[in-house]
Amino acid sequence: MPESFDHDDVNATARHWFMHQKNGTLSEAEQRALTDWLAASPDHRTAWTRAEEDWQSLDRFRTDLSSELNKARHYRPRHYSPRYLKWAAAALVLIALPILYRASTGIPRHWQTATGERQHVTLADGSQLSLDTATRVTITQSWFQRLIQLQEGEIYLEVAPDWRPLQVTAADTRIRDIGTRFSVRDTPEKFTVQVEEGAVEIIRQDKHLVLHTGETVTRHPATDRWQLATVQGDIANWRQGILVFDQHRLPEVLQELARYHAVRFDLADPALGRKQISGRFRLDELDTTLRIIAETLNLNIEHPAPDRYLLSAAQKQ
Repeated sequence: MPESFDHDDVNATARHWFMHQKNGTLSEAEQRALTDWLAASPDHRTAWTRAEEDWQSLDRFRTDLSSELNKARHYRPRHYSPRYLKWAAAALVLIALPILYRASTGIPRHWQTATGERQHVTLADGSQLSLDTATRVTITQSWFQRLIQLQEGEIYLEVAPDWRPLQVTAADTRIRDIGTRFSVRDTPEKFTVQVEEGAVEIIRQDKHLVLHTGETVTRHPATDRWQLATVQGDIANWRQGILVFDQHRLPEVLQELARYHAVRFDLADPALGRKQISGRFRLDELDTTLRIIAETLNLNIEHPAPDRYLLSAAQKQ
């Protein structure tokens, strides 16, 4: 699984370091890491300078605004006209808007994996993000929040401690981190949140619930029903290149395999859909997985086209 750092988002990284230093929350080890980071690239030093300038601009804006408000409180008609106050306020807003916008919104970063691809990303705040096959996310880290928008696919998050809240949005649902490791999946078949450690808060319209370690919730779009359950074993096994099934129906297993291999599976007889299978299978060994399924369930598997498989019941000898 390839691993990468979000090099392009040096501005977010600089803001992260700057705020921690400003708040006096850097340990000695973190201070050394900051020094090393600044020395690693001129781009890092430029981003740090930009963060300092933004903060100073905001500080000046607060001072100027306080001064103008104080003047307004002691306003005397012979010295200041209403028109003057309006122009002064408008000027302050025009000066502050670009700074406030950049600080409050952050710069969105986009990540995407192709079918069969998995990727690992270290975010600017130190959080670890893994993307499963056919996944698209947009990540925005500003002065005030950390936001991950999952457009499709599945992600696994190991969230770094930070004073800014972290929130994942997917399928009209908000998932708020409460210090944790968790996964979120949004595919046409189902929406799932699983918690490996800690807790998350889930909010969607009239739904509001909190999941703790070892709990999972699944919503099926077709019925809009929510199912709470206990996680069996590890979550997001795809990070290790493995799929785990426990008495899963054959169509579910084939549907999951298709997500990683851009192929289609057809059943010659709908009755085969009632068959179940359990096991651990490697994602990069499709032929081996299909052979085991065929032997376990007594099936024939034909391969009539490069992207198509046909499964049928084996003829009795």
